[in-house]
Amino acid sequence: MLLSLLVYSLTGCTLFFLGWHVNKREQQSLLNGGAKLPFYSWEILLSLLVFSVVAGARYHTGYDHAMYLEQYQHLQETGDFSRHNFEYGFEWISRLFAWCNIHYFFYFAFWALLQIGFLYFGLRNHKHLLCWVGLVIMLGPYFVSWMNSVRQSVVVCLFVTLVSFIKERDLKKNVLVILVMLCVVILAAFIHKSALLMIPVLLILFLINVLRVDKNAPNRWVMLSIFAFFVLLGNYPFWIDYFSNYQWFLDITGYQNYANLDDPNVAGQFRTINWGPLHVLLLLSNVALIWFYPELKKFFKDDTLLPYFFLMAFVGLCLSNLLMNTTHFILRPVEYFNIFVVIITAYLLCYLYKTKNVIMFILVSILSFGYIYIAVVKAFYYPTRTSVPFLYHLFFCPSL
Repeated sequence: MLLSLLVYSLTGCTLFFLGWHVNKREQQSLLNGGAKLPFYSWEILLSLLVFSVVAGARYHTGYDHAMYLEQYQHLQETGDFSRHNFEYGFEWISRLFAWCNIHYFFYFAFWALLQIGFLYFGLRNHKHLLCWVGLVIMLGPYFVSWMNSVRQSVVVCLFVTLVSFIKERDLKKNVLVILVMLCVVILAAFIHKSALLMIPVLLILFLINVLRVDKNAPNRWVMLSIFAFFVLLGNYPFWIDYFSNYQWFLDITGYQNYANLDDPNVAGQFRTINWGPLHVLLLLSNVALIWFYPELKKFFKDDTLLPYFFLMAFVGLCLSNLLMNTTHFILRPVEYFNIFVVIITAYLLCYLYKTKNVIMFILVSILSFGYIYIAVVKAFYYPTRTSVPFLYHLFFCPSL
């Protein structure tokens, strides 16, 4: 337990310091008449390295780590996977690593590098958020989630990069950009087929941009009412009975391996998520993000991407609570929206810090950073199949 707490805390603090330092250097450069710092600034590169090393050195952190490790070792030993339905891109890259006889530490570090690299690149012009993003990833539920759904999380982080290019209002330029993005999405589908889900979302976002839809912040009470409706509806998802024909969805998104997990849902038997500390913590954090969005919109009034980031995050918050009592594979696509919750949380922490709202900053920090500590303590004292993957172990000393 102590190792887990130490790794998560130190990694989060390191990412925070590096993000803070690169933003400070950039602000000084701008004040002196210079330009913005490039993405390849040493602080960002070191952040990517630190995250990749921590992710590569893990052992059975994240539920699917054991599966990926077994598949990679089997590939090294036999030249083939024991599972034969991986996407071609993921398979080719894995074969290249195995053919070069590269240790699995570097294999897992590589995928983690893509994850954090795409996310940070998507925020390349938002360096003031990087310090908070690093903390939220490591001290929230996101690091373990990424280490679980390795392939999909790479594509999910790529989604942030794609959304960051939604700037131009000129129709011709938008058409060119969207065509390039569609090509990128098709390539990403060779890593995880669920990447195809990005196509309709990107098209909608570009349509909103081109039509100059009013992006003023809606009334917080309206948003909270919508959110509360989804929370209440998600407590007992009786409506899932009407969506039993979902095979087409599984086939195009690569979730067919999880189809058997949904049988109890179709039969009218649902899992029940307990309203324990972790659930309450996330729910209160969600409410805080929605409540403060109008203030964020005013404070970051020149940030053209904030409305898109919040729209995606709000959809993620609503869908997560609507589907919370279904099965894990139904929640997997929601990760494409939940990644923006990380970003909006960073906006909120940045706003509260800069406006010196000390009390709310402390409360939101507890909500945002308390998750991993509760999860680790719970996994240590009350180990279950779903809680144990939160514990961090080193591959060269897994007994720690």
